[in-house]
Amino acid sequence: MPRVMLCTPQLFRQPLTEYLISIQKTTQLLQIHNIGLDSCYVGGDCFVGKARNGLIQSFIDSWKTEYPCDVLVFMDDDQGWEEHAFLRIILDPHEFIGVPVPKKTDDQTFNNVMLDSDDKGDCYVENGLLRSTQIGSGFIALKRTMIEKMIKAYPEQYVPGDGGQHQLHYNLFEAGVVWPEGGWKPDSPGQFWGEDLNFCKKWCDLKNPETGENERIWIDPNVTMEHVGRKAWKGNFMEFLQKHAKVVTNDPNQPAPIPETLEAIERIADVDRLAA
Repeated sequence: MPRVMLCTPQLFRQPLTEYLISIQKTTQLLQIHNIGLDSCYVGGDCFVGKARNGLIQSFIDSWKTEYPCDVLVFMDDDQGWEEHAFLRIILDPHEFIGVPVPKKTDDQTFNNVMLDSDDKGDCYVENGLLRSTQIGSGFIALKRTMIEKMIKAYPEQYVPGDGGQHQLHYNLFEAGVVWPEGGWKPDSPGQFWGEDLNFCKKWCDLKNPETGENERIWIDPNVTMEHVGRKAWKGNFMEFLQKHAKVVTNDPNQPAPIPETLEAIERIADVDRLAA
């Protein structure tokens, strides 16, 4: 059975309750199936790309130990997930599997998902997974063979300079501008991509040695995710009154609607007081 390393960048070092509950349930389920689980964290680093590269290095370092890890799972600490979906994904043979995570908006949309389709607009489906060209890195499972291919194709390393446990990182997660073919032109500017989209692009630019085709990302669409965040609720009491209340005047037959301005309400109040 595979051994899994769960890797989480933690900017504020405060994983949310939904994350902790999911960790507990996942750990119990993996124990039932005799699957080892290691957890690795990087806290307090505002450069999430560097934090992810450091976590990848921890995954690579495990290959030299008595208990090498076969699957790296990136999971953000503001999310909750289904433990059975976690098990299904790590056992799937595909090298790069992602799970769409909903954005923190009332209108349900998902982070950075770009499905791959044929000339008819139909999605490619394989073993219940959808083929994709990009996905956010909130929940992605990467096999060891995938990381081995990536560090072979992109061997460049840098000194992180953060005093962490790794002296060098492979530069796999890297935020930056993607320039059009031929470089910048006044009528053809570049596009800034986050470190997760650039990571996807680097993978999909590689050729699979067996098929000769570009490497693929696969998405499990049937996972319910929780994405937890702070929300600002706005309120205007005038608007609330206009929608829900009525002003009672001296007219016994017909209450007046809430006026549009506070001054008008005050005038009504004055009339009522004078009438009284």
